[in-house]
Amino acid sequence: MKTKLFLFSLLSIFVYGACEDTIDSIGIGLQPIEDSISAYETIINIDAYTVKVDSIFTNSINGLLGNFYDPYYGNIKGGYICQYYPSLGFGDSVVNHKIDSVRLNIYYSSYFGDSLAPMEVSVYPVVKKQLENNYYTNINPDDYCNRNKVWGSKSYTAWDLTLPDSIRNNSTYYKNVSIPLPTDWGQTLYEEYLQQGKTLGSVEEFTKRFPGTYIESSFGSRNLLKVDITEISIYYQECYKKDGKDTIATNAAVLTVTEEVIQLNHFENEYNAKLLEDYDDKMYLKTPSGVISKIIIPVPEIIKNFGKKKFNSVKLNIAAYPQPQSDYPLPLPGVGISGSAKAKLLLIEPDSVKSFFENQKVADFNTSYSVAYSSTTGSYSFDNIANLIQNAMAKAPDKNLELFLIPVMVEYYTYNYTDQEYATSHYLAPSAVTLKKGGDNLQIKIIASELEIK
Repeated sequence: MKTKLFLFSLLSIFVYGACEDTIDSIGIGLQPIEDSISAYETIINIDAYTVKVDSIFTNSINGLLGNFYDPYYGNIKGGYICQYYPSLGFGDSVVNHKIDSVRLNIYYSSYFGDSLAPMEVSVYPVVKKQLENNYYTNINPDDYCNRNKVWGSKSYTAWDLTLPDSIRNNSTYYKNVSIPLPTDWGQTLYEEYLQQGKTLGSVEEFTKRFPGTYIESSFGSRNLLKVDITEISIYYQECYKKDGKDTIATNAAVLTVTEEVIQLNHFENEYNAKLLEDYDDKMYLKTPSGVISKIIIPVPEIIKNFGKKKFNSVKLNIAAYPQPQSDYPLPLPGVGISGSAKAKLLLIEPDSVKSFFENQKVADFNTSYSVAYSSTTGSYSFDNIANLIQNAMAKAPDKNLELFLIPVMVEYYTYNYTDQEYATSHYLAPSAVTLKKGGDNLQIKIIASELEIK
């Protein structure tokens, strides 16, 4: 621990003119000598280590599909179980009352990894039990479906080489993987539709008859799709009049995953054993639902050195190592803006994590803090966590303060040129980083005044 004592008075301004920058940085102006205030600047080394995350809360209709192996950080596999909303029913004039085909279409806006890696996706019907509002990612797919009976499968590459450039480069084209499903299932659904008076029923009624599907990566290890929309299209020929003549056209009843139904995301992480070792010089973050870092603030040591002094500021800076070299290096968490969301790193007490994410809170900069990665400094910098530490000193002065570092996405809107954050969720994109710790690499810088907290 390194401590400096600053005496702020009118006299000190003249005597220590060369320290003007230091004085200004802690916000003390000119004062009469009799009103001088002493301020202390202390640097305390802190400890940290990597912890495994078994599950995260993800109430989202977006998913991650595929499998990606990183030689440094290990495997990431994504899939999901979903219900379907009866978005669009059948037409009135289905030719011969016959269904032509059924396809499950997965639409994705982006992907990570090798665009030409051969991958396979498999689909299984949910047959064992209904989906529940349990949005944690440690679900067991075998509780919902029989994975010995594949309903449909499809080999694909993220960059579809079967398409001509004229289609792929068209602004209306939406990248997708289309999986054939049994036509007789679509036929049965259509006949039920007719028997029920040409309706698929309410959402509750429909999801009881058709509980949903489990969609997983069944082959490949070099690509992950960011899934935006999942639909089942039931195709048929429909007859209608055009210019007084009978005309035949292809139409489809569409079942879509929407916010009105349930999607349960499922992630599997395989770790290189080294990620969970307690190193002297490094710790790790890996998403989604991988590993996070735990920071240990030595509250008793702080009290021993400061007593109940008022903290002007407490700064925590966490530096990152350069990413390991590989063909497809995982991006850093907390980097970038996508649409109306920002990638950040959340600092929060472990006991607060569950309610924070389930209620989609945002950092209040009192009990929780969030920052983006700075490419300029190569670090995540929490400029002032004084409130968090002084609250801990008041509640449990004899215990160390434990804090989690969690990669997140923060939703926001812009009002009067200012970004207003309104919801936080776990970071679901593949990412990883090695953070520095040990010695001077991981410290808090405390500036405190002589003022006592009553």
